Amino acid sequence: MKIALVSDIHSNSTAFEAVLRNINNEKADMIFFLGDYVFGGYGSNKTVDLLIKCKRENKDNLIISGNIDELITPIEKNADWLYPVNKEIYNELGEERIKFLKSLPNALLIEKDGVVMSLCHNPSDGDVFINADSLRRENNEPNRDELVRIAEAMESDICIFGHYHLFMDEEVNGKRFICPGSVGMPFNGDPRAQYTILNITNNKISTSRRCVEYDRLKFVEEFDKKGYIEKYRKWSMDIITTVLTAHNYFGT
Repeated sequence: MKIALVSDIHSNSTAFEAVLRNINNEKADMIFFLGDYVFGGYGSNKTVDLLIKCKRENKDNLIISGNIDELITPIEKNADWLYPVNKEIYNELGEERIKFLKSLPNALLIEKDGVVMSLCHNPSDGDVFINADSLRRENNEPNRDELVRIAEAMESDICIFGHYHLFMDEEVNGKRFICPGSVGMPFNGDPRAQYTILNITNNKISTSRRCVEYDRLKFVEEFDKKGYIEKYRKWSMDIITTVLTAHNYFGT
């Protein structure tokens, strides 16, 4: 069984389209989507439409929500700490897309080919990576102490998660931890769109990373066309710089 693991699109529908084409070429049996789809820019509508299409075309595809998608609740409550652009993106998403996002579970426990897998966006309130460098996060390493703590309570053989925008495949105390990296906003210094293929054969598990080129200039041009750079300059430049460099410029 071949499963594509996709996470952290952050509205980068240009990267997402390229990854879906690549997954189609891989002939994956299903896709697990691990959250953080919207509120990152111009491509929020298209990203949700593609998710809905993926689920419609293959019912085995699984989609969970991420922490960014859950901004819907504070937006609807008019929280004063949000970026103003989030409300604009929310209004553009429209009722049906919002309904779809709100319907997504935040975690799943499933079994495939005798392997029990837990899907979540972030498996811990602590950090599963040691934050050696908040900007150049390819220097960060798995936090094995935290992974040991999580493994002790795990009901599954594998924990599959997103959130960190970095790749991980670690085995701790007989438990496997897999993070596929980010499609739309990697933090590891490689700006290509990234996802992971999970292979399960006779209860044996292996992963292989995929890095997909896409038109990053189009991504920047669409930000400009939407007027985001003019209206929300710092937010826009943080996102654009992060996407182009694959280093995390938020809060720097």
